[in-house]
Amino acid sequence: MPPTPEPAALGEALAALPLLVEDVDCEVGTVALPSFGGVRPTSVVTLRGRRTAGRGEHVGWTETAQHHFAAHARVAPRGGWRLGEWAAAMREVIAEPYDRAALEAAAIDLALHQGRTSLFELASLTPAPVRYVVSFGKVADPVSEAQRHGEVELKVDVAPEWSDETYRGLGALGRVAILDFKMTGGNADHERAHRALPEALIEDPLPAFDGWSPSLAGRLSFDAPLTAARELAALPTRPAFVNLKPARMGGVLEVVACATRCAAEGIGVYVGGMFEVGIGRAQLRALAAVLSPDGPNDIAPIARGNDQPARPPRLAVSAAWGFGDSV
Repeated sequence: MPPTPEPAALGEALAALPLLVEDVDCEVGTVALPSFGGVRPTSVVTLRGRRTAGRGEHVGWTETAQHHFAAHARVAPRGGWRLGEWAAAMREVIAEPYDRAALEAAAIDLALHQGRTSLFELASLTPAPVRYVVSFGKVADPVSEAQRHGEVELKVDVAPEWSDETYRGLGALGRVAILDFKMTGGNADHERAHRALPEALIEDPLPAFDGWSPSLAGRLSFDAPLTAARELAALPTRPAFVNLKPARMGGVLEVVACATRCAAEGIGVYVGGMFEVGIGRAQLRALAAVLSPDGPNDIAPIARGNDQPARPPRLAVSAAWGFGDSV
């Protein structure tokens, strides 16, 4: 997977977009989501201006967090701005990264609608279907769980104590793209996983390490430690890839800034989510289509209630004006 092409130009184009914000409101609700544990609280913030609306999704884990955001979002700046200036002013009054990410996504959506354009036009790209993975957490029998998901590529949470037989079973599937250690395991655990599935990325190994083999270093990825572009320099080693999450990083502009640094350093990127269930998931797909269309993006269709979503080989994205409108 090649490094991200020219994200700096996209960041500059986004920051320069004219934006008029006249009103802000937020609607809080819940969605039946088995993979979240039953019910997932969620909210959508809407910015309005020039008889146009832009939306962003908040990923807070609790109803308390969602209602706090709904009350606090109203302090977001009004008036006419350039998008980059508005985002900087918003960050002065909104501290929580999840809050900033939702508001910034809504502002990007509004500015793109007001400018009658899209991310793809700004990046001079024709949208193409996006590669993705289906992720699942630690389970007693990961091979059986993987088989339950059909023929899609997978991101699998690792238990360091897995047997060699488990690794052989996962390797035989031929479609595990990422093994996520979630900051657990030791060097021997990471190396054993890499030997069993040498093409899979090893994401978030325990950072206290004595040094990884050159082969593993070429498949190493970080996610959780990366909350801002500047933190690339604080990682325990230079990774081969990083997982960029707008909610964790406080918004799309910071993600694009990090992708810009990654492109300069030859680090591959892919886009990840945090249980977005609506417009936020569509926006992740649009962002992945621009930054990492061939990366193992963690943006799969998500099951609501008893409905099992269609999971095509790749995900289509919309070329319509705005940010992440449904196809």
